[in-house]
This record gives sequence, structure tokens and C-alpha cells, in this order.
Amino acid sequence: MPGSAPFRLNRSGVMLALVSAAFAGEAGAAAGRTEFTIGPVMVAGRDGVERPLARGTELDNGDVVRTNAGRAQIRFTDGAYVSLQPNTEFGIRDYLYENKTDGSEKGFFGLVKGAMRTVTGLIGRVNRSRYQITTPTATVGIRGTGGVIQVLPDGSTLVIGTSGVWSLTNPAGSIDVPAGVSGLAPSDPNQPPGDTSQQPTSGPEPLPDQQFVQGDERTATGDPVIPFTPLLTGDGYSAAIAFTAIFGPQIDGGEGGNFNSASAVFNAAGQLTELTDPFAGTFKLGPSGHHAFLPSGFQDFGTDGILAWGRWVGEVSVPAFYCEGVPCPQNYTDNQGFHYVIGIPTPAMPTTGEASYSLLGATTPTYADGRLAPGTVTSGMLTVQFGASSYTLNLINFGVQMSDVSYRLDGSNTIFSNAPFFNVFPSVAVTSGTGCTCFCSAFATGFFSGANAERAGMAYHIQDSFTKDVIGAAAFKKD
Repeated sequence: MPGSAPFRLNRSGVMLALVSAAFAGEAGAAAGRTEFTIGPVMVAGRDGVERPLARGTELDNGDVVRTNAGRAQIRFTDGAYVSLQPNTEFGIRDYLYENKTDGSEKGFFGLVKGAMRTVTGLIGRVNRSRYQITTPTATVGIRGTGGVIQVLPDGSTLVIGTSGVWSLTNPAGSIDVPAGVSGLAPSDPNQPPGDTSQQPTSGPEPLPDQQFVQGDERTATGDPVIPFTPLLTGDGYSAAIAFTAIFGPQIDGGEGGNFNSASAVFNAAGQLTELTDPFAGTFKLGPSGHHAFLPSGFQDFGTDGILAWGRWVGEVSVPAFYCEGVPCPQNYTDNQGFHYVIGIPTPAMPTTGEASYSLLGATTPTYADGRLAPGTVTSGMLTVQFGASSYTLNLINFGVQMSDVSYRLDGSNTIFSNAPFFNVFPSVAVTSGTGCTCFCSAFATGFFSGANAERAGMAYHIQDSFTKDVIGAAAFKKD
């Protein structure tokens, strides 16, 4: 851009700009959460005080991450991921995402030094100008979903597109950087960006084994641990659901139930927004309905491309089948919800062998009447003994912790068919707090998903003393 004044800043100047911009942001829910760190990674807040960055740490506007000799990965609330390489300095300049892409959303970041790989989320998909990464010599904009960005030792900016198309801009010009191509913004701001054959000098390295419970975790390179495409709108889905209607707590799906050939509608992030069973009818998010938000600012949702699970709150349309023959729109509070797990059922179940399944993810369990805040699922596994015409399923140590009581479910059932749907009536034990003073029972229903039954989805209902009901959904993966 001829005549433009140079905007190049030294690294101290960029950091000052990052922190100053962060103070302009409004306080609110966290912008992101640390998925993992390796080595001596630090974070400095708005007060400039450094502290160690650990897995699970929440990050917000004004935070600056310095990896030193370590590595870190951050997941943002819109689903974006950032993987930071050694000797990197990365700042959150101005971030806002409130479960909508109406122009108010924004993701503005700064890379002062080092290298990062990013996979974008919902911010920037509708309005590309709302996602931007600033370096000492350039601005990187979004035209796609993935790329590697590095500030080289001389201050120049190198961008490599891995999917979609990125833009690379400095005061002298701008270029597009498509997948498989490298672009370089020189250290001299009067020289425009151009194509280059240069590759990053600090590439990602493999990480040691990590234990993840969410199906959408990513590796140090920014790629999914289990590569996936979000579930797509269509037919042939199976689902297990738990919710509250006129009759009280409801649970459906699994052996002998409905939702074994349902149609589903998903948004761009793979979140379920509508579910139709040929027999029961349609469940649908209303205008004020949305996936519940957790205290961390993240949504109560997960997916690995085989299964998706989540919890709806707000306005939800429930079929008349569950409501004495009349439509009954529900309005669930944040302490209630419509819980679901959904996927394509396994077309042909294994006929021999044993398998164990560990917990992949779960919705936050809720009391059906919303009397207290949602709880957590703390543990659980399935084991299956497959057979030619039947199989035996065991639910083991499925832990549900509410604010006033903790439950453990254990049970077994033999399914006398080779269909991928199951029910189990587990026993209920109270492991802490006071519960089940006169009666306790539980029911779980679910299905297997994936070509070789790699996943299992399950909805459950715990009835405690006729007065308390806990509902939720969970996903399991084959070990």
C-alpha cells in the first residue's frame, strides 16, 4: 500500500500492544482452556505476573503464554485450537464468543516470536475479518481452517497453509496463502509479502501418550487425535436421549426402543439441533434454545466424528408422544436439559471376542427438576463378550457425582440378538452424601457405533427415593 506509514514494532512494542488491547476487552467467561503443556510453560496475566501454565488452566483476554523450552495447546470456546511450539510468545489480544456468529464475535491474537499451528473454529467462518493474528511484521487473516505461522529470527513472518486459504498482509501489500504453499512477509515492511519455498525451522514433534476424555482433542501438530469430520445432517442415525416432559423423566433409545433409524440436523460444529424419530416425532431446539454452557465457558458438547453428545437448555420442542398426546414445548433451565448421544449404528456386530470401552466423554448430569446445579461423570467403562447370536454387556463403576450425593452404577445384561442396541438395569450404590433412603433404581439404554463397534453411546436415569431423578448421557470408546 504505497504511502502507508510503516507499522513495524519491536517485540517489546508488540507485547505492550497486546496487553493494552486486552484491557479494552470486557470481563466474562474464559476465552480458552489449556489442553496440555509439556515443559516449563508460563503465562502472564494483565498484571504482568508470570505463573506456570498447567493443563486445565483457563485463559482470557490479556494473557500472554511463553513456552520457553516447552509446548502448549489451547482450545478456545468456539472450537479453535492453537498449538504453540518451543520458544514461542503468544498473546490473546481480544476474544469474544457468545455462541453466535452475528458480527460481535472476534478472535484477535498476537504471535511475538516462535511458531504456532492453528485450526480455526466458528469465529471467522461467517465474517473472515473477525479472526486475525498479528506478528511484529505482518497480519495473518483467515480464508480457511488451518496453517502454521512462524516469526523467524530476523523478524520476518512465514505462513504455511495446511487447509483452506490464508491471507498475509504487511504495509506494502497482501497475498493469499493456499494449502500446501508458503508465504513470507520480509523483515523490511516496505517489501511486500511473496511466495517462498521456505519451511518452518521449528516443526512440531510427537507428544508422549496423553489420556483424553474428549473426542475432539488434538495432537501437538493441531491435528485431531482421532481425525474426524463433524457429523452431517441426514438419516440413519441412532440416538440415546434423556430429558424431562409432562410424565417426568424420560429415557429412550437402545434395545427395543426408538431412534434406531432417526434423521438428524447438525450445525457447522457438529452439534445436534434437531432429531426426528419415524415413530415418536421431532425434538428441536427453539429460538431461545442452545447447548448448555459450563462454568468454564465451554459448551456441554463433544464429538469425535463417530459419536456426538450434548445437553440442550432453553426452549426445546418435545413430541406429543411424550406429552399426553399434545405438543409440549419445554423450557429447560441451566440446571436441567435434554441430554443426547448420537451416531450411525454399527451395521454388523462382532461375533467373537471380548472388548473393553473407556469413557470418551459425557454430558454434565442434571436433576430432572433442576433442584441443584449439574454434576459430573467421574468414571466408567463397558466390557462386552461378543457371540454369534448374542452378547453380554457389563457397565462397571459408572460414577455420577452431584453436589449433594455421589452414585456408582454397576450392571450386566445379555442381549439375545446381534443388533447394536442394548439396555442394562444397573445397581445403584451411594458413595458419598445422603441418598437412596427408601428406594433406588437405575436404567441405561444405548447403542454401538462405528464400523466395528468402536464406540458406544448411552443415556441413563437414576431414580433416588421416588423424589430425586438424575439423567445424563455418555460416550465410550473401544480400548
